[in-house]
Amino acid sequence: MLRALAREEALGRRPKRLLEPGLATWTQFRGRLRETALLELVLEDAAVSQPEPFDAGRVLGNADLVACVPAAEVRGWLDVFVGEAPADAASSSAAYIQAQAKLLGLPTKIARSDLPVVRAHQHVLELPGTGGQLTHHLLETHPDLPIREVFTVACGSWQELALAGLVCVDKGLVGEPPASLDPKLDAARAQTRSFDFVLGVDAGLFSAAQLESWFPSARVLLV
Repeated sequence: MLRALAREEALGRRPKRLLEPGLATWTQFRGRLRETALLELVLEDAAVSQPEPFDAGRVLGNADLVACVPAAEVRGWLDVFVGEAPADAASSSAAYIQAQAKLLGLPTKIARSDLPVVRAHQHVLELPGTGGQLTHHLLETHPDLPIREVFTVACGSWQELALAGLVCVDKGLVGEPPASLDPKLDAARAQTRSFDFVLGVDAGLFSAAQLESWFPSARVLLV
């Protein structure tokens, strides 16, 4: 999350907090506060406009976990990019999301070229397993697609939910992301609006026949 915020600051989309030279503002008022408090503050500030992925309570299920991170560990993270842009700030959006997926332990070898052309009036369900990476690729190839209106990202773990949130941050979405923990697709199946596409990786979580029975009006594509 710090890496994401530093990238946003480097791209001029957030005021400089982490990239401020010498952490001047933090140094001025920190007093006896440790670096863990800075981590909590920048996450709370970011979560106001982008609750996922920056609200640890929502993503991890326990906001107190942030306070448990040792100050020395946070200091090590900060030392990577304090006062200067992170190395991936100049990288492409696709490379950045792939790097974040790797940090979260999610698969990145996906046949993205097999994905369909999607129109703005259509509705896409991304299955658990990829954490919004398919949505990100489609937004890269069709940048005019409205994220919240077109995509629903079902996530199978907190790591996937965090990555889906990072995808939305990278694409400039403010507010609630169209992603949720839905490992068995209960919420997706309960939606009143039908899907035009159901997309995912062929990881054995769901069979094509099962998905076709649940979403009969959709084209199911496992890449």
